[in-house]
Order: sequence, then structure tokens, then C-alpha cells
Amino acid sequence: MAQVTQRVREILSWYRYENTGVLTNLFRIMNTGTLAGTGKFVILPVDQGFEHGPGRSFAANPAAYDASYFFELALESGCNAYAAPYGQLITTYPDYVGQIPLIVKVNNSDTLYPDKNPEQAITCSVKEALRMGAAGIGYTIYPGSSHRKDAYEEIREMAEEARSYGLAVVVWSYARGEAMNKDAETAVDTISYAAHIAAQLGAHIIKVK
Repeated sequence: MAQVTQRVREILSWYRYENTGVLTNLFRIMNTGTLAGTGKFVILPVDQGFEHGPGRSFAANPAAYDASYFFELALESGCNAYAAPYGQLITTYPDYVGQIPLIVKVNNSDTLYPDKNPEQAITCSVKEALRMGAAGIGYTIYPGSSHRKDAYEEIREMAEEARSYGLAVVVWSYARGEAMNKDAETAVDTISYAAHIAAQLGAHIIKVK
């Protein structure tokens, strides 16, 4: 049985309003891998194939075309969790049940149609993530995009459903849009604003640019 360190106890106290399922899954993530018990996270995210195409993402390392490669990488690297789209996980997760917490990326986009105002499509349901035994769902928002408000409403609903089933909510919050230049995307005040928005929408773990 994993011990509850003072740091993990402190972090869980920030979410005392959550149900036991959410707290248990946050505990699982924080007590897995090399950084177990420290309150720090290294989560392996592998959505590049969907986002940028398999050739661009994996051709330089052909072993990565096999979905099981990333499970092995996450385990060997001592990651806290492994995050990927539904299709990336569904074919291989039965071989790794219980070995590492899963975060199912429930929305994704592609680069086949360039868009100055990015948005993503829902590619997996919360119930399917639950069926796979995931510890949480992952969702990307783009504060600064003209489509941002639709995404805010979407993640609010999905976060509510996920939490009702005891799943943690991870949000990738990237400030992007045609009215924002590259320097603005990585400015400290912009990043802090993007993180704040994600927290307001119910995220437990937030990834910023």
C-alpha cells in the first residue's frame, strides 16, 4: 500500500470538495513512477500522430508506429501517467492493465486543414474512458481562438461528467489564435491567464505552453 507523503496529502487537500473516486485517481497518478510521493508530475502525452500525422511524428523512429512502444516508454521512464487518444490506447491497454494510470485524450485535431483559429473535435466519450479504466480525461482548449467559448462550454460539461464518475480532469491550455502573435502565446501573463481559465473550468492538472 502506497504511503501518503505530506506533499501528496497537501495537494489532495486542495480538492477536498471532490468525491472519493477523483481523489483516489489523483492519488494514483501522484504515487506512480519515479516522482511518486513528491507531488510533481511527468505525464507522457502521445497525440502527435493525430495532431501532426504519423509520418512526421514517427518516421524518424519506426518503432513508434507500434502503439505498445509508448506504454513501454512511459513505464521505463518512470512517468506518473500516459496520455493518448482513444485509438492509441484501445489496441494495447489490455496488455498493461494496472501498470500505469491512463489519461484518455477526448478531443483532438489535425493539420490537414490549416486554421488560424484552432479548435478540436470530440473523439472519445467520458464513458468510454471510464470503461478503459482510465484515471482521467484530457482535453485541449485554445484561449485566444475565436472558437474558445464553444470549447469552454464543452469541457465544462465533460469535466462535470468525468468528475461524477470519479475521473480526474487534465486540461491542455494553449493560448493561440489569429489575433495573437507567437511572442504573445508564450508571454508569462498569457500563460498564467490560460492556466487560470483551465482551473476555472474544472481542471485538476493543467498543461501550458
